[in-house]
Amino acid sequence: MPKSIQERLIKWAVDMEWHNFHGHFQRNQYYIPYPHMLRKCYGLSMNERSVLLDIISHLGENDEAFPSQETIACNLGLSESTVKSAINALVKKRFIKTVRRRGHVNRYRIDALEDNPYVGMSETIHYFLRLYQPKYIKRSAIQSVISAVVNSDSYAKYANKLYEVYRSPYTDQSYPDLVLDTQLELMMEIRNKLRDEKGLLVSVPIFADFQKHFNLYLERIGFDDGDECDWDNYLASEEEQNDGTDEDELIQQQ
Repeated sequence: MPKSIQERLIKWAVDMEWHNFHGHFQRNQYYIPYPHMLRKCYGLSMNERSVLLDIISHLGENDEAFPSQETIACNLGLSESTVKSAINALVKKRFIKTVRRRGHVNRYRIDALEDNPYVGMSETIHYFLRLYQPKYIKRSAIQSVISAVVNSDSYAKYANKLYEVYRSPYTDQSYPDLVLDTQLELMMEIRNKLRDEKGLLVSVPIFADFQKHFNLYLERIGFDDGDECDWDNYLASEEEQNDGTDEDELIQQQ
């Protein structure tokens, strides 16, 4: 976003003297940063994204927010039942934790954002779309397949397994290896559904290209160099890369 637009948006939010069209009764001042990774997160419905943003906007210095469901509903123009359903989904997907206190409004704490598996898998899908979606395929076709995958039981199982291994100190499974396997399996699931249900062929992810983005992800979540994958176990040798196998043969083998 151009700097001039950013400055105008911030000024619009915080300048107490700037009335103009909005009049003297402007109440919704200030702003919060909101990453595109959350705004565009596959696996979160529009209502869930909106409720999460509203809860984040209420966070205090102790990293707790305690708006009532009625307040959230009024802020977003939603029903209280819709807000309740969205909160339950956000808890299940581990974006927030709810602290229930008798006689008091529920308190909310952020559970996982930077290391939430739903965000990681969403970014994998965006990566797939950006690099491997043929230009001739209509977006509506591929989005319907992605929606089916995201709303499937397997997608939730991917997320739960990633979360459990990441959080558990007692596991023999390498988390970086599990992330790589899960992301590649997710992209292949989308590719195969496009082929089987839509008759559309999409390129297989290129490991050498994917390695760069995967290592950047590992660095972001705090893994040391020694914890990263041994890519020699994954990358094809020069002989394998030049064996002449083409896309049609790969599809027939599957």
